[in-house]
Amino acid sequence: MTVFISKIVSRSLRQVSKTIVPCISDCLPARTYSFQKKNVLFRNGQPFFRKYSNDNIIPTTMAMDDTCLPLKKKTVHKKLELEDLTKKEGHFLTLAYATAYSYDLKALREGLLQQKLYEPGTLKAQEIGDVVVANAVYAIGDEPREIIFFREGAVVFWNCTELEANNVLEFVKPYEEESYPTDVVKKEREVMSYQYQPTAKRCYLQESCFVLVPNNDNSLERYSFSHAMAQSARLGAWEARLAALAADVRAHAAVMQRDGAAHVEKKEVVRKLGELFSLRHRLNVESDLLDTPDFYWEEERLERLYSNTVAYFTIPRRTRVLNERLSHCVELLELLSSWAADRHHVRLEWMVIALILAEVCFELLHCCERYLFDSHQR
Repeated sequence: MTVFISKIVSRSLRQVSKTIVPCISDCLPARTYSFQKKNVLFRNGQPFFRKYSNDNIIPTTMAMDDTCLPLKKKTVHKKLELEDLTKKEGHFLTLAYATAYSYDLKALREGLLQQKLYEPGTLKAQEIGDVVVANAVYAIGDEPREIIFFREGAVVFWNCTELEANNVLEFVKPYEEESYPTDVVKKEREVMSYQYQPTAKRCYLQESCFVLVPNNDNSLERYSFSHAMAQSARLGAWEARLAALAADVRAHAAVMQRDGAAHVEKKEVVRKLGELFSLRHRLNVESDLLDTPDFYWEEERLERLYSNTVAYFTIPRRTRVLNERLSHCVELLELLSSWAADRHHVRLEWMVIALILAEVCFELLHCCERYLFDSHQR
């Protein structure tokens, strides 16, 4: 009886609460609560207010306006083409190619002497061992033609046509070590122009043009400009090589995404890792892309020219990006290597299991033979 009465009382109280609570909520103003963001990124934004009467979120203003976010523009090194350079009077062409990992300069010098089209020499002010400067024997016009060969596998042409440059590139092929593909050599070349300015008291870089001092020995200045151009061409060749390696890695990543497994051999992965590590070693250890070469430490004016030209070709940023991409590819290949190693371990485990099963089967056969032999004796 008591339980029956308690049920009736509880039902009555529920009906009374349903009729009284809505009336009270309509009479009283809606309560608002402020929620302060704890995230540092939203600390300066306005708080959100929530009305519990109609359960709608009404922000007074946007917590963070997208138009206030600074967008970092990507700086891309735009290569100049021969058509981009205006054919002005007094402007001459400068071309830079990276054709191989290195040159045999001693044999190259002997080849130039045998060819008798260019006279090999050294810089007038001081001798630099890793460079061969070749001057054309036969002059075309008043401006001399000069070619600078770098031991690192790059060559820079001053006042040479594209046809003449192609002929020299064919001539230098026997003296190359680890030659680059022809399409990469053509694509990653650097094109600039230079002129003599009568009012100039020193050499400097002006947009896409080298300004030289007339009636003056500009050999070291030419070398500084050429060195920076050669560095950019070499870096471009390495960027192209990494792009080819990254395409192979991307193909394996697509297979992993599609199939949930990597069908790759351990030997292939190790070979790709070796190429990536070799490229990273050349970029960070064997080259001077991360710092200024020792030659410029005692030559402030040449160091300024070299640094300005390096900055023009965005070499520091490109080097940093190349290192980041190398690290990413190495991480993915190490993942593939561990996957291939696990597959090899699983294959070995199955071989061990198969051998154990074979041994068990042989033991069972021997037991059956002994049992049949004993039964036959009886």
